[in-house]
Amino acid sequence: MSAPITGVIPGSIADEMAIEAGDILLLINGQEIQDIIDYQFYSQDDFIVVEIKKTNGELWSLEIDKDWDEELGLLFDDVIFDKMRVCQNRCLFCFVDQLPPGMRKTLYIKDDDYRYSFLYGNFITLTNLKEKDWLKIIDMHLSPLYVSVHCTDPQLRVKILGSKRAASIRQDLKRLLDAGIEIHTQIVLCPGINDGEILKQSIKELSSYYPTVQSVGIVPVGLTGHRLKLPRLQVVTPEQSRNLIAMVNNYQAEYHNRFKKGFVYLADEFFIKAGVNFPGAEYYDDYCQIENGIGLARIFLDQFAEMEKSLPEQVQKREVFIITGVSATVVLDPVVQRLNRIKGLTVHLVPVENHYFGGNVSVTGLLTGKDILQVMENKYQGKEVIIPEIIFKQGDDILLDNISLEELRQRSGAQIHTVDGSARSLVETVLGRNI
Repeated sequence: MSAPITGVIPGSIADEMAIEAGDILLLINGQEIQDIIDYQFYSQDDFIVVEIKKTNGELWSLEIDKDWDEELGLLFDDVIFDKMRVCQNRCLFCFVDQLPPGMRKTLYIKDDDYRYSFLYGNFITLTNLKEKDWLKIIDMHLSPLYVSVHCTDPQLRVKILGSKRAASIRQDLKRLLDAGIEIHTQIVLCPGINDGEILKQSIKELSSYYPTVQSVGIVPVGLTGHRLKLPRLQVVTPEQSRNLIAMVNNYQAEYHNRFKKGFVYLADEFFIKAGVNFPGAEYYDDYCQIENGIGLARIFLDQFAEMEKSLPEQVQKREVFIITGVSATVVLDPVVQRLNRIKGLTVHLVPVENHYFGGNVSVTGLLTGKDILQVMENKYQGKEVIIPEIIFKQGDDILLDNISLEELRQRSGAQIHTVDGSARSLVETVLGRNI
């Protein structure tokens, strides 16, 4: 295994040792470096031996005395230097299996890599871990991790995940408990499969693993219009959402007494579906499920409430259009109404239906260029239009269907501005302060 070095921090130990971009990191203290976690872990010691392959093919073995935890100063393009661990399950509700053809190849990769879970909060199933992965998690104490449980009943979990290895969930949780590894868990709720009494059992059983299990996030199953030859699943109804909210409120009251935290949290979509106001910030405690998108609406609304005190009474005449997914209109409507009370300012909300994915997909993050352009047509030429950055590939200006931001601008003729999803970014851009 080797780690290509793409840069060296000036003045760092690596710079002083004449390590350069293009060199390859082979070993630290005889250990292969498979990812950024290995690099950071094995380079902490105050005495290390680093083996480098130079661009000319020379092999260097460098003995380095340094302060404990002092950075070497090496830079890499990625955080993983070997292959990503991909999912081998066949989950009933797998979103990747429901994707339409013709999208970016990377979107069809099923990530189930514990390293992305530790570094970025991606959810993993634990079913694809090899023993060496378990040992690394435990030895390096990679905590917290984010785990898709879906249910704690072994045989039902086998059915849901489509893998016999899913049956070991209780043993896996016990192993994490014994190792002191904290996890945040996820349940994708499929009506008629893992709801009702099964859901109650899962919540109660997961609570028995506290404090290893720090939280349970419940999200509704997402179904696209491309479920060809896949099991028939049902969407969550408004009545089911209301019942679920009441049930979880009861659990939160119980767990606040036991754990001093709510422990179980519902996705924003349930409140939207139920037609119920989002709960206050206290419901989400420390927003420990924000990686799952749980609590984003409350954060946005609270940010806006703080900003509202400093909004101007009047601005120069200005008209702005905000592109959004259908489900986000509930969050944005009151914000737009308040902004329209500013004299001289006219703000329009432009909900875009997701025809590309179809089904019950209505979140903003899955909007495509084709659907946006279909709504915009030629009606927004020269107008100020705001779209959220979440619809783009991270670090790039490309949408899910490979349409670029520049293409959106050219084909619509609109003056398109992007915002980062925060209330501040949106308001500042609406007012023209970020343009």
